[in-house]
Amino acid sequence: MLKYIFSLLLFYCFSVVSYSSLAHATTDKHQAIEKFAESFIKAQLFTSKNERVSIEVTKIDRRITVSQCEGNMSAELVGNKSLQRSATVRIRCNNTDNWQLHVPVKIIRLVPVVVSNRPLSKGSLLTKNNTKIEYMNRVLLRSGYISDLTFVNRARLKRQLSGNQMISTRDICLVCKGENVTLTSSVGNLTVKTDGIALANGILGEKIKVRNSKSKRIVSGIVQAAGIIQINY
Repeated sequence: MLKYIFSLLLFYCFSVVSYSSLAHATTDKHQAIEKFAESFIKAQLFTSKNERVSIEVTKIDRRITVSQCEGNMSAELVGNKSLQRSATVRIRCNNTDNWQLHVPVKIIRLVPVVVSNRPLSKGSLLTKNNTKIEYMNRVLLRSGYISDLTFVNRARLKRQLSGNQMISTRDICLVCKGENVTLTSSVGNLTVKTDGIALANGILGEKIKVRNSKSKRIVSGIVQAAGIIQINY
C-alpha cells in the first residue's frame, strides 16, 4: 500500500517524512490530523494540463477523543486508489498499537469548459464575444464538452442556449449541412480550390461528405475551419 511519512527534513517530503511535531502541537489535534491527510493526498495526486484540483477533508467528529501520539505519524490509502473522486486515508501513530483514524477525503477536479456568456438563439455565430471559459467539476460533465475557445470560433449553434450554458460538440457545426463551402486539395506545392455543398454537419477535424458543385461528385473531406473542407484524393 502507498505510504506517506513526514520526516523532520522537509526536503524528504516525497519519500519518508515524519510528522513528530504533531505529537507536541498545542493546536487542535483533530485539525492537525485533517491537515496531515490533506497534505498526503496532495502529494499523491497527478493532474492534467489546465486542470484545477481541490481537496475537501471530512471533519473528524470533535466528540472523538484523540490521544496524544508520542512518535511519528504515517498515512496510507485505504481501498480504491484511483484518486479521481474520493479516498480514505488511514492515519497511524507508529509507536502506539491500535492508534489509528480513517479520514474520508473528497477530490474535486475542475476542467476548463466553453460556455455561452449570454442567451444565444439557434443559428448564432460563436465568437470570443459571446463565449467564455468556466471551470467545472469534471465528473458532472457529459461527454463532448469543449475546453478550447478556438474550437468553437465561427461555429454555428444547432440549438438555443441560455446564458452560462455549456457548449458541447453536439451543439455546434463549424460546417453546417446544406451550406456552401470551399473544397481544397493539395498536390505538391499546388493547392486547388473549388466550391461545394456540405451534406452533413461537421466540427473541427471531423470527416464529412460534400458535393463538388462543378462535377457533382460526392467526396469526403476534413473540416479545417468555418466553411473550409480539405479533400485528400
